[in-house]
Amino acid sequence: MVCNVRLSINTAWAVLGNLAYVGGRIFIVVLLTRQFTSVEVGRVLYALAVVTPLSYLINMELRSVFVTDTQGQIKVGHCLMSRLVTNSILLLVLLILCGIQWNNWGIGKSAIILLAGTVRGSESWADVYMGVFQKYEQMKRWAISQATKTTLVLLWVIFMPFWTDNISWMLVGWLSATVVVVWFYDRVRAGRMVPIETHWEANIGRQLFGRGFPLGVFVTLAILNQQVAQYFIEHELGYSAVAYYGVFMMYVSGMTTVQNGVNQAILPRLAQYFSENMSRFLKLLGAVLGASVMAMLAGMAVVGWHGRAILRILNGEEYAEYASLFFMMICAGCLLLTGMILGDAIIACHRFKSRVAAVGLGLVVNVIVCWRYVGDYGLKAAVWAAVLSAMVTTLACGIVLIWVVLGKNDASVKSSARP
Repeated sequence: MVCNVRLSINTAWAVLGNLAYVGGRIFIVVLLTRQFTSVEVGRVLYALAVVTPLSYLINMELRSVFVTDTQGQIKVGHCLMSRLVTNSILLLVLLILCGIQWNNWGIGKSAIILLAGTVRGSESWADVYMGVFQKYEQMKRWAISQATKTTLVLLWVIFMPFWTDNISWMLVGWLSATVVVVWFYDRVRAGRMVPIETHWEANIGRQLFGRGFPLGVFVTLAILNQQVAQYFIEHELGYSAVAYYGVFMMYVSGMTTVQNGVNQAILPRLAQYFSENMSRFLKLLGAVLGASVMAMLAGMAVVGWHGRAILRILNGEEYAEYASLFFMMICAGCLLLTGMILGDAIIACHRFKSRVAAVGLGLVVNVIVCWRYVGDYGLKAAVWAAVLSAMVTTLACGIVLIWVVLGKNDASVKSSARP
């Protein structure tokens, strides 16, 4: 009973922290759409669409590896040293990419790309300390950290137009806020739970790469699945259309961030239950699915009835003209959330490759539809690509999870039948 209460409190803190984080980020985008043209907003969103998947691929998903390490072999220092190496690689790759694309991007776009890469690098350092809070079920610390970072960035964006009309300064404030909170809060609080020492061991490094890179591929595919349409939109329709799609996707990303907070809070417990008690595993998974579906239906109802008014109030009439596409994007997001829950349950079962395959299949569908139809049908094709992609990913995750659970039950039955 004490464990269940603790899990509920921990999950509540995860939800609160991510709600603050998501609410702040959405408000930041709202301010940017009010203060700058859709072309300028589209340039920033496009830069983030280029950098974010690349960052996740190179940095790998070390937090999940650290959190699900029940043997205690992987230390925080191993993750920190890996981050030092991978962030250096990320910076080098971005410099090479900017050099290759210099004739197309120029100094302005290249600077935004590099700034976005630096922001992602700083957030990857924070991710290590977030892993400590998650593993030791101290999501209150997570919530405080997320809320503080977001508040600082939000204040920066509010006052930024008083001294500059260059939207790239938003990324400078984002970077500064992340570095300050990581150094003065995350590092200090995590250091009270575990030793914070950067060190390296070759065998642990190979283990981190062996387990973290497949997960990194999975996260990259998932992020790329949300961003890939913007590459086709930018090429066929221009930066204003990127802004419209990117803003709609930002609301979906807010939904996925909240759901991810819940999933990450229960992930260690799901992994434990899968190893020890299948009935508890299914009960906890069912409870999360039930609560999430109810929230999704409520969100779809609100957007279905008042989506145009919401966009007009928050982002302006220019964005409100695409209210029907906004509703379809929210539907795609709800399908995506369901797939995330099932997919993280697969991760708790240590079926990492199956999770990657499911997301990869959804990405293939997204790319094919965008490549074939965005040029002819515009944003409508990109939104339908998101719906179909989420549908395929969720279906694939459900099939894999059923297969894993049935296999586990069969193994348990055979084991109990042995004399």
